Amino acid sequence: ETPVEGLGLAHELVLRLANQIEVHAADAPYPHIRRKLHEIAIQKLDSAKRVRTVIEKLGEKPRLPKGEPKTGKNHWERLNLDLQDQIALDDLLFTLELKSTETPEIAKMVEELRSSQRSHRQILMDFVAIADPQATQT
Repeated sequence: ETPVEGLGLAHELVLRLANQIEVHAADAPYPHIRRKLHEIAIQKLDSAKRVRTVIEKLGEKPRLPKGEPKTGKNHWERLNLDLQDQIALDDLLFTLELKSTETPEIAKMVEELRSSQRSHRQILMDFVAIADPQATQT
């Protein structure tokens, strides 16, 4: 996988996770969590736009997510799915950062992307920790 292909995959994953978190935000049982998840989704959409611009500038077409957002039976399960996908995205970005050192434009974009994603993982971890896995709220 070339750095450009990796950036394409990162675009796809960020966009997919933004859409998924937005769907999950609508079903969050508490207004403050709903607002924070919506804020994360918006930040991810902004990141995806910046990645798309770099990909297109390099003469490639961005990859778009396929399929429906993952769903869980309750709020806790949905948060866990979001957290697992965030961890997978973080891992991809770390690997991509290592691979893209010889492509300055991609390296810069990946560094910005990793930076913008850092707080999302912690927020999702905090939300999972306080959510009730036995709760029946959908």
